[in-house]
Amino acid sequence: MKIFKKSDISGIFHELGILISTIGFIMLLPSFIGIYFHEPFFYFLFPSLFFMILGLLINKITKPISVKLKHAMVISALAWLMASLIGAIPFYIGIEYFSYLDGVFESMSAWTTTGFSIVGDVESLPRTLQFWRSFEQWIGGVGVLAMVITILSKAGASAYYRAEAREEKIMPSTIGTIKKIWQIYLLYTTIGICLLYLSGLNLWSALNICMCGISTGGMSISNQSFPFNNFAKIIMTLIMYIGGVVSFSVHHNVLTGRRVDDIQTKTSIPILFFAAFVITLTSGIDPLDSLFTVVSAMTSTGFSSVQISSLTNISIAVLIFVMAIGGATGTTTGGIKLIRLVIMAKGFYYRLKEVVSPGNAIIYKKIGKNQLSDFLILDAFIIAFAYIIHYLFGTLVLISLGYDPFLSVFESVSLVANMGLSVDIVNHSLHPIAKILGVFSMWVGRLEIIPIYVLIILPLYLKLKDVGKNKISKNRKL
Repeated sequence: MKIFKKSDISGIFHELGILISTIGFIMLLPSFIGIYFHEPFFYFLFPSLFFMILGLLINKITKPISVKLKHAMVISALAWLMASLIGAIPFYIGIEYFSYLDGVFESMSAWTTTGFSIVGDVESLPRTLQFWRSFEQWIGGVGVLAMVITILSKAGASAYYRAEAREEKIMPSTIGTIKKIWQIYLLYTTIGICLLYLSGLNLWSALNICMCGISTGGMSISNQSFPFNNFAKIIMTLIMYIGGVVSFSVHHNVLTGRRVDDIQTKTSIPILFFAAFVITLTSGIDPLDSLFTVVSAMTSTGFSSVQISSLTNISIAVLIFVMAIGGATGTTTGGIKLIRLVIMAKGFYYRLKEVVSPGNAIIYKKIGKNQLSDFLILDAFIIAFAYIIHYLFGTLVLISLGYDPFLSVFESVSLVANMGLSVDIVNHSLHPIAKILGVFSMWVGRLEIIPIYVLIILPLYLKLKDVGKNKISKNRKL
């Protein structure tokens, strides 16, 4: 008995063929970097040509389908995995001591804008590989499928948009929304590069650091993550905040002169300053470094101007909380998200109000000026629960491999929430099982968990559904 219909399988591979060709195409870009800097670029050129041809062949021999949400979720889950498997090849070939698993970890970390790196000496990497890591993060900030939709104006855009954990609409159409997001993204990237260059960074550093910052990826081209001057820290703090806490719809409203009243932005400010105050007080570090680190944690960027492992346990615990929550929906950040924190707090408040109110009382549930439905409250708790389960699962696996329990919590939250801040557990000597866990955690976290389990569970669901239909058919014959 077949789990999927042939048309479903063909349609999914048809879409993945387009994705494979697109990734092959963008892999050409680092080749030009290699030509400019007189570096080897064969590990980009040949894989690029191969995957462009392979993707076109797959697309040619398969048939399209009308993409529904369940298809989009499966395609989205596979797309991010395929992007990481393909993107790993240059790392595997170009870094002598890298295994293919190391390459997949590095690539998944870049595409999902997590920012963890297991490269021993980043500064010694060829410029092509430095740029490839930064470019993967920059593309991943908006989304792999969003990139394909923008290039090809794909049908089923709305389903793909939702499958990549996005909901908000800036323009009437989904394709229009994605194109507007790219316009805003390009504008802020350009401004960020210019400001970082003016702060004293050379053009190469400004380009890469800005791409990693605006995408909230955080993979640095420096071994010390962010060793730059205070002016550069202030600029990067703003870039990270813009990328991870202020949603694209808010940016659009600001740029078009509209009034802005965003509850996520309002919620983030007291959390950031309180967390920075606690870290400054308990760890004795400079207030600017504290704020920089906390913004980096909330926005899932992962840049650090201090050694995280040297902070006090209280400071690390504060960072764990900030990382677990994450930034705003409609941004490039990871984690549970600020809006869900607000919805859960409101849901808890209204539940208490229902308990103490008379039985016939009518309670209007609101969040800001908008109605708060029971469905939104339930959805927020479900997603938060799913994240917490994965935080705990990752922690238990790391502890079982012999790592410190408290530090394992930090690293697990950082992986699943796509943060990238580290207490030095994640490095090239990381246990292979922990590397596999890391790849899975980053993949799950980037797509907000649900699409990955749709990919895992859907075949079983369809099989059980077919079994049920067959039983009904037999009973009718009898």
